[in-house]
This record gives sequence, C-alpha cells and structure tokens, in this order.
Amino acid sequence: MSPLLWGVLGLGAVGLAVWAYAAREERVPGRAGPAALRAAAVFLVLGGLALPSLRGGRAAAPGRVALLDVSRSMTLPVRPGDPSTHTRFDSARAELAALDPQRVYLFGEQVLPVRPDSLGDLVPQHDRSRLGPALEAARLGGADSVWVITDGDIADRLESERLARDLGLGVREIRVALPGARVGLAGAEAPERARAGDTVRVIAEVVTGGAAEGWPDSLTIELRLDDSVVADARLATPAPGRAGRTALTYVPAGDDEEPVWRRHELAIAGGADPASASDRLPFWMEISESAGGAVVISSVPDWEARFLVQALSRLVLGGARGYLRLTEGRWLEMGPNPRMVGESNVRRAIRGSRLLVVQAAPADIPTWLAGELRGHARVLFLALGEGQAPGTGMRLSGPVPGEWYAMPPVPPSPASALLAEPDLEALPPVRQLYAIDPPGRWTVLSVYRGRRGEGRPLLVADERGDRRWAVSGASEWWRWALRAGSPRRVYEATLSGLIGWLAEDASPQLASLAEPPVAGRPLSWRIRPGATELRVEVVDENGAEVWSRSWEAPEARVMGPALDLGRYETRLTATGPDGPFASSRPIEIGPDPREMLPGAAGAPLRIPAVIAGRPSLDGRSPRPVWPFALAIGLLCCEWAWRHRIGLR
Repeated sequence: MSPLLWGVLGLGAVGLAVWAYAAREERVPGRAGPAALRAAAVFLVLGGLALPSLRGGRAAAPGRVALLDVSRSMTLPVRPGDPSTHTRFDSARAELAALDPQRVYLFGEQVLPVRPDSLGDLVPQHDRSRLGPALEAARLGGADSVWVITDGDIADRLESERLARDLGLGVREIRVALPGARVGLAGAEAPERARAGDTVRVIAEVVTGGAAEGWPDSLTIELRLDDSVVADARLATPAPGRAGRTALTYVPAGDDEEPVWRRHELAIAGGADPASASDRLPFWMEISESAGGAVVISSVPDWEARFLVQALSRLVLGGARGYLRLTEGRWLEMGPNPRMVGESNVRRAIRGSRLLVVQAAPADIPTWLAGELRGHARVLFLALGEGQAPGTGMRLSGPVPGEWYAMPPVPPSPASALLAEPDLEALPPVRQLYAIDPPGRWTVLSVYRGRRGEGRPLLVADERGDRRWAVSGASEWWRWALRAGSPRRVYEATLSGLIGWLAEDASPQLASLAEPPVAGRPLSWRIRPGATELRVEVVDENGAEVWSRSWEAPEARVMGPALDLGRYETRLTATGPDGPFASSRPIEIGPDPREMLPGAAGAPLRIPAVIAGRPSLDGRSPRPVWPFALAIGLLCCEWAWRHRIGLR
C-alpha cells in the first residue's frame, strides 16, 4: 500500500475522532486522550483491512509426500517361501530412501506423521492396513499427490481409490512384495463345548491369493490335538482371491469326570503357504460329559423323545441327548449306541445343558427332577397327565374329551413368523389334550374341537426375568413329524421358532464369556440372575495375577480388561441359587488373523492429481489479526477513560 493511502487513512481516523468528541460529546476537560485512542483504533481497523493477505495466494504443496504401510503383513518375506530375501518392510525403507520424501505418513489401523529419518527401529505391528485416513491426512496437509509404499494388501482399496479421486489427490502405489501363490485359514467354526464320545464337526474356511500358477489341485486340512492329527479332509483348491470350506469330524475322548479345556488347531498340511503366516488357526474346546446342548427326559418309551432328540440336535448348539426313565435310578441313554446310565449321569447332563425338555406326567416326576425344572433357565414341558408343571406356574387338567384340530389364524408368538405358510388344516387331530391354566404370555398354537367352537391353547410360552419356558398340552407331536408335506413343515416350523427363542442367550453356566476374546476389546461375562459375591481373576500363563475384581450383586453383564497378546486363564467364583459356583477357562489372545491372509491385491493404484478448480485447504488466515486485536484493546481503554472524565 502506498504512503499516500496510509496518510489518507490517518487523516480520516483523526478527523472522525475530532468530529465525534467536538460535535457530539459534552465539553468536559480531558477529552483529548479518549479522542486520540479512538483515532488510533479507527486507523488500525482501516489499515488492517487494507493490508495484503498473509498467505500471498494459494499455499505451495509440501513437496514429496510418502505414505508407508506399517501393518504386520509387511514383516513377511518379499518373495513368499524365500527366507534369504529381506522383509517387505526392509524393501519399503529402501524405496523410501530412494524417493527422499519431505513428509512421511505411517498408516495401518491409525495414521501417524513422522520424520523420514526416524524409521530405523520401527516394527510393523498394526492388525489392519487402512489407506483412506492417510490419504485424507496428506490432503489436509496440502499435498497434491503421494507415493504409497505397501505390499498391496490394503483392506480398504476400493474405498481409498474413490476417496483419492474425490479429493483430486494423485496416488502412485509402489509394491514391495513379489507375486506368489499363497493360501491361508480364514476361520474355524467349532462348538465351544463338546461331549466326550460324540462326533464333533469342525468347519475350516480357506482363502487363496497371489499368482495363479503353481497351485496344487487340492489341499489337505488337518485337525490337531496335542501335536497329533485327529482328523483331516481334502479340499479342492479355490481360485485366487476366493474361499472354500470343508468339514472335519472326530470323536473326542474324555476320561475326566470334570470338564477339561483342550487346545485344538487347524493346519494346512504340506507347506501350502510358503510364508507360513496363516496356515495355522488355534481354538479351544471344553470336553465334558455334557455338551451344553439340550437334554430330553422321557418317562414313556414312545416316538416323541426320539423325534425330539433328532430335531434338537440340529437346532441347539451342542446337540441333544435323550434319557428314558426305566425304574428308580436306572436310565437308558438314547442314541446310536444306547447304554444304561445312573441318575448321577442324568443330573450332570441336565446341569450342563442349555435346554431341558421333559415328557412326563407331573405326578410321575421325581423330586430331584422337579427341582431341576424349577431352577433351569430354559424348559420345555410336554404333558402326559394332569397336575402342576414344575417351574412354570401352570396347571394341567383333563384330558379334555374330543378330537382337537389346529386351525388358523396363528397367534403372535416367537414361532408365528415360521407358521404363516404351512397349511394348519392338513394336520391330524390331537387325541389327548390337557387344559393349561393360566395360558401364559404367548399361545403358539390353538386347537378347536371338531374344527368348531372356541379354541384352546395347545402350546404356550412365558418368561420371567432370565427364565423362559414352554408347556405343551399334548404329547403327540411325533404324529405330525411322521407325515410328509404340511404336517412335517408345521412340526419343524414350530420347533425352530420356539427352540430358537428358548435357547437364545441361554448358558448352562452361572457366569460365562459373552463374546470370544479379541485383542484390544475388553472381556465381558454374562451373569445369570441370582448370582451374588462374584469374583473374577485373570492370570497369565505363569500364574501371575493380571486383573481381578469383585461384585457383591453383579448386573447381567460385567466388563473386564482389554488384554495384550498371549495366553491367560480366567477364574470365576460366585454364589448362586444352587450354592457356590466356580469355573475356569483358558483364553488365548492372538493378533487379528485377517491381516496375514492372502488376497487378490489387484493392479497398483495409479491416480492422476486434479488441481484445477480445487479449493485450497490451507487453514492460515488471509488477513493479519494483530491490528484488530490492538484496536479492540484501545477501544476498551477509551471506554474506561471516558467514564473517568464523566462521559457515558
């Protein structure tokens, strides 16, 4: 700005202050001081508006910017299966030195800006490789284009490509991993608890990636226990970038009376993964006399229990086991290999089960079984006579004479969605029906005598707190299961809906882990109502206490610590409705397996920068701030001076 303009601004500010104090203010002594302060403040405001922008146009880009992948997959060899080569991160550092960038952003699960000369001791350890946040950080820093140094295993590749184009940011991806065929275990589906002597089914999921050349026609998946192979299965090799599944079965042995946790491991045989990064997947399984599934107790040798065991084996996690009462203290365990067992075996199975199903007349139930019905969290009772159904608050009376037929409409219940399509009128009649009083919260199915008149509930359900139960006024469901078509569909739909609701969130333990342990996520335990004086301890593999806490009256879920990688043991003690309770189980916290899995990386990113028409993201002020701040201070001083000399 020219000196002439500065002079004009100064004269204007002085003239405005003189006019204000000479013509508009009272003529009191001492007005010259406040007038001078106002003149200076007006000059600073006008001068600040006339000053040029501090940024001087659009800010220059920060020069060469590099984004460096620091996920765990960068610790793998450059060429899979060749231990003589450097790791991918060693090659990345060499590329970085050749590029000589002025700014470096590390990316993985989070983004971190660093100096290019501070990477000497860095070890890649992030469990995910997310590029999008790093692109945003570089763009906010003023970058027009970036180099991305990575092995190609980017978790959000498609999203990052769209984001870079939206930002107008140029991207050039530099790969530090040579192509090679790899295969990895992506997951395992196995029951957490299994019964000794039963067949256990484990599902293994395999993914492939890398080059398509050199693949074997099939892979062998092994299930190992204590370094011994207990089962194996062959799997056709999936195409690169795709997944395949196979099932392995074995029969766990159990000589211990108490449940025991055993570490199992899925493995790919024959070194199919040259990097050996994801060819093993461990999991824990508790082997006991009870699988934690459903237990069916019957007092009559008919078809009902046999069909129920088959259906519940499919519907309840942990399968189902049936017991037929012969005489006092003598029971027949149903199944492919029936055997005689004692009352203690039945009690042990009931106390470890998620669902208890009893087919009996209330008057014919042993005292101890009635107590189990009252204390069990999930109960299905099928009436064979009149009396009080233990633990449900419902009384059965009858039988009511006549033939009773199921008819629409279907009442609202946990199974109503599955019963909307089958033809209820095709069902055979119920010949022996017991009246249920009170009917409960839901009526799952209603039946009508001779298809006319007022309906009566055939199957009802209710809940109170954490307990759920269902009562059937008849024990002839097997007659529906025997028939094809609509009767079979109604049988399966009724059981699927009702059992799904009964077994939901059911745990045979007073306290159990609510979710599988994951690195970085706090542990949580599900606590059944009635538990008091709960204490939880976490110890490491050397027996040293890592964390502990006590609750006098715990809530339905309690939270624990977020553990580091390693093996631990959790120990729980509590007082429940049935007395003292104690349990322990191992916990293995491993890194996220997804980061080391092979995948179809696709072509490296090549995105040109788009500069024209793009708004600047420079956050600096276009005008200097200090003249306005000083003007505000002078106006405050003027106000104080005016009051001192008697002006308002």
